[in-house]
Amino acid sequence: MKQDETDRFMNKTLLASVLLSALFSSTTFAAEELSTENSAYTPSEPLVLEPVVATPENGLSPIEDEVPKFDDTMHYFVGLTGGMADMSFSLVHTDKDKNAISPSSPDASGFAGADIGFYTAGGNGRIYYSYQKMSGESEFENKKIADTDVTLHLLSADYIFLADKAINPFVGAHVGYMIAETTSQQYGSYKQSNPVLGVQAGVAWRISDHFTTEIGARHTASQRKDQTDWAGAKKEDIVNPNTQSDLKSITTFYISANYRF
Repeated sequence: MKQDETDRFMNKTLLASVLLSALFSSTTFAAEELSTENSAYTPSEPLVLEPVVATPENGLSPIEDEVPKFDDTMHYFVGLTGGMADMSFSLVHTDKDKNAISPSSPDASGFAGADIGFYTAGGNGRIYYSYQKMSGESEFENKKIADTDVTLHLLSADYIFLADKAINPFVGAHVGYMIAETTSQQYGSYKQSNPVLGVQAGVAWRISDHFTTEIGARHTASQRKDQTDWAGAKKEDIVNPNTQSDLKSITTFYISANYRF
């Protein structure tokens, strides 16, 4: 009996020894792992955060937006333009009783057109051709008395300020040719063709490397020296040269959008 108790005691002692040995081994292994991890950083080595600079080499770009810049080569562009046209127009008709009738200048009306040209190297200037089409109505005693249709062919040159910025004021001048035709059921018809000279100014906003919008004003003056009589309407008892007219100038206020190649 005592022998059995002695054997059970010895077995329990052996089992306890095995468990304590395993626990001690696990604790020692965990301590070694923790010591290895802590060796990577010690308080004697301060942690320093270095800024990352955006460069083309690392593929990063600055947070602030970069203004699209012109390079040192010439670039062509095309654009669409539109706005309001105000014509300075004189028309005088003298009836058979020698009474002079002077209808008003055509009311301000809309116009549309297109531009094609090129920017100089560096973007400080541009030269372009413009085609513009517009029309207006003249009234006398609150009644429409004549229609005027105008086509302009202009060659313009602009100087652009602050070419390295996104907002670019500009000034320029233009020469060209004007074709104007006025028709009236009462007075007949008249066609005027002559050279023109003018100036323009405005502000452009360069949205991206390719797209630009602008607003501006243009004044175009006729270079015609003398007037030509109208062709009388056959349905009326009009005797030439009782009707004369002259389109003196055109002022336009416009907005345009351009695409630069």
